[in-house]
Amino acid sequence: MKRFGIILLIMITLVVQAPIAAYGESNTTSIAEERYQLFKEQNLRLRKEILQLRNQLSEKKASKIPVLMYHHLLKQEDIDKYNWSDNGSVLSVETFEEQMDYLYENGFYTATLDELQSFLDGEITLPEKTVVITFDDGYLSNVLYAYPTMKKYNFRGTIFMLGYRVDSVQIPFDPSDTQSLSIYEAYKYEDVFDYESHTYELHDVNEKGEKLLISSEEKIILQDLIRSKELLDAKYFAYPYGKYDENTIQYLNETGFEMAFTIDSGYVTEELNKYELPRFGISPRIPLSRFKRIVNGIEKVEPSQPDTIG
Repeated sequence: MKRFGIILLIMITLVVQAPIAAYGESNTTSIAEERYQLFKEQNLRLRKEILQLRNQLSEKKASKIPVLMYHHLLKQEDIDKYNWSDNGSVLSVETFEEQMDYLYENGFYTATLDELQSFLDGEITLPEKTVVITFDDGYLSNVLYAYPTMKKYNFRGTIFMLGYRVDSVQIPFDPSDTQSLSIYEAYKYEDVFDYESHTYELHDVNEKGEKLLISSEEKIILQDLIRSKELLDAKYFAYPYGKYDENTIQYLNETGFEMAFTIDSGYVTEELNKYELPRFGISPRIPLSRFKRIVNGIEKVEPSQPDTIG
């Protein structure tokens, strides 16, 4: 699989480099926009060709897809130094890299959410070894640590952004606390990440401890969803704390969201409601042996534990 990955990277490099010389060294905004759109279209075509090849190489087609849920990443030395060890939503960079190495070495395809939706609609097939990689909240650590490894392997992923945290200037990284990726810097990482909604500012509880996405007035919820959708140009949604009800699904439908994800463990299959799609939370408590069972489709499904960061 290493050889296959190298060949793909060479193909991508050749296709991307060719138009650059034709454009010269111009730094004007219009030229940059044209180049960006050209590369985006080329990458999309390559993506389709790669998927076609992966399907041809796969002995079986996927019938169920594991969607992986990550949050914050830190180097193990910083986890120890700044007392993050008891936080189940903070995964070490070393563990994440080990998991990505396993996916790459064993020929897994990392599907985008657009591809997952097409799979659920019966429009495309996916190879048996397919996973979807997601991150919740929009932490700066996602692009600092996950991006280089995923880019190296030509992996794709989605970050569900919390609007009010990302709708500001970029704050420098500090491992003793959490920082969010500014949406205005996020374009730099679009070759790996897509950005979707985790609400704008309803990822919280009221004075009674009730989740705001459920307890707030309809008008407030709809305004929040629309604001988040417009900020991110989002189509997909992750429920804060994994909590929702029938009204929440109705509001998502009304505001144009097409799929939504919970924090319940389970595999995504065609018969599921698109607004109740499960994910496997990947925490420090999950050894590599269990990670392998999850991605290979043989993990026994059990109820999820509460999400520490949400």
